[in-house]
Amino acid sequence: MSEILQEFEHYVQTQQYNEADSLIKSLLQINHIANLKRTDALQFLYRIGYVYPDLALKLCSQRNDVPKPFIDTLKIALETIPPLRFYSGADTLVAIKIALMRHKPLLAKLLVYKFYRQYGLQPISLVENYKLTIGNNYKKLKENNNTHKVSIIVTTYNSAKFIENCINSLLNQTANNIEIIVVDDASTDNTVEILKNYSSIKIIELTENLGTYYARNIGIGHSSGEFITFQDSDDWSHPERVWIQLQELLHNNDVLANFSNFFRVDEITGLPSCRQNYPLLRLNISSMMIHKQILEEIGGFDDEHRIESDKRLLNKILLNYKENSISYIKLPLAIGLLREGSLTKNKRYGFNKYGYSPLRDLV
Repeated sequence: MSEILQEFEHYVQTQQYNEADSLIKSLLQINHIANLKRTDALQFLYRIGYVYPDLALKLCSQRNDVPKPFIDTLKIALETIPPLRFYSGADTLVAIKIALMRHKPLLAKLLVYKFYRQYGLQPISLVENYKLTIGNNYKKLKENNNTHKVSIIVTTYNSAKFIENCINSLLNQTANNIEIIVVDDASTDNTVEILKNYSSIKIIELTENLGTYYARNIGIGHSSGEFITFQDSDDWSHPERVWIQLQELLHNNDVLANFSNFFRVDEITGLPSCRQNYPLLRLNISSMMIHKQILEEIGGFDDEHRIESDKRLLNKILLNYKENSISYIKLPLAIGLLREGSLTKNKRYGFNKYGYSPLRDLV
């Protein structure tokens, strides 16, 4: 991390936001960004890009090696629609976003097809009415016989609006030896009534709202699978997610747990989006698949905290086992919903404009 980024982070974490603003503005007067190593320069630009998209765009002009997809996301943040472009890999998501903003749904469909094919995944039709629609995956893929049972734990709280997409995506998995356990954290809407329409899932109803990680620990205690994975109630899994993550664990004895990637779709606009603007494809911390025995050995999730216990569990695994015990599968195996009311965007505990949450480690 460059010294200038360290200084910026210090101001943010000590909530000296005026000093942070002044620091970034001062960089326009010098060629500091031009003199950084490319990796340091991009790390810095990506970090400040969603805080100051206008200033970041100006700073990008100090270099000629800044990725065009990133520049496009800055323009979008400033409410300018970039020209149609064809990008590859994860940046295909930027091209999809531009196509949808320019009301080119057929092009967006082709790009979605291309996006999944690039990763060797079965394409899923997600485009509907100029938006990406999570859950539009009605094509049933061929099932794979897996003798090792996987328990999928979903926790819900007032999830009636999106729980069907979540459950349908799990029922549509190509791995056929799965167990779906839904732990409802004392919902006050009709989430449980919707869940009761699914005869093949196990529903556990809590009478008091104690948080996602408490609910996950309850689900772990009721699971019977050799392996366990998780899914947030507003997420959608690609049909091959469970199978791919399971095979990776079965074929690598050194790996105790793995994670895959995902991207988010904004609930209102229907566009691929993320809080940080770029890159759009990111680690899905909720996608962990792990040997149940290991999960029991380390005591499950720290349920005294309502937020960030995924990361605490990951750190505990890294502390107690070999460094290579965690694997990261860089495939887009899920889609999340970027919505108001989620923990990420919660007004009290979510991240502020500067990407910082003073209370996040305390809950």
